[in-house]
Amino acid sequence: NTFLTTKISYANMLAELCEKLPGADASVVTSAVGCDTRIGAKYLRGALGYGGPCFPRDNLALAAVARRCGVEALLPEATDQVNRWQARRIRDLVLARLPAGGTVAILGLSYKPDTGVTEESQGLAVAQQLAACATRVVVYDPAAMEEARGQLSGKVHFAGSVEECVAGADVVAVTTPWGEFRNISPTLLRRTGRRPVLLDCWGIVD
Repeated sequence: NTFLTTKISYANMLAELCEKLPGADASVVTSAVGCDTRIGAKYLRGALGYGGPCFPRDNLALAAVARRCGVEALLPEATDQVNRWQARRIRDLVLARLPAGGTVAILGLSYKPDTGVTEESQGLAVAQQLAACATRVVVYDPAAMEEARGQLSGKVHFAGSVEECVAGADVVAVTTPWGEFRNISPTLLRRTGRRPVLLDCWGIVD
């Protein structure tokens, strides 16, 4: 697990670098790197950070064991730092595109699709950080709404559907690659006459 988290954070570092380089495409870069059979393409995808009950815990556990043995655990510690930076990075990308008094729609609160678990969820962290900036945030997830209420209640608005979530939004961020989010269309986003920015963190929307 800790080796996989290192690959994830490496891919996310490449993705952020590609955002700063004119014409660079993170998916092209990571695909090329993954063609090397010594590396492989699995878990090498620039997107959002890892979450859930296993990856963050195991990464920190390896660092703790290393420290107890007197070994410098620089790699897992750096991996964790890169991962924690991802939610702040997305927050800043959203805020840079948000007009004064604007609304952000967050699609995805579970740490991965097909689960209602929000432990160490990147989408949840992005919503929390945006709410802490006094931003109006509307959230939706197909399975994690109830679990998320305990952590977001009073801070954000909860929508009952994708359509309700994106209605009136100035920025829409897809933070969990649920299958139903693939079908978001320009017609849906512009239904209220707005032209919102779509921040597709996982590259799942056509």
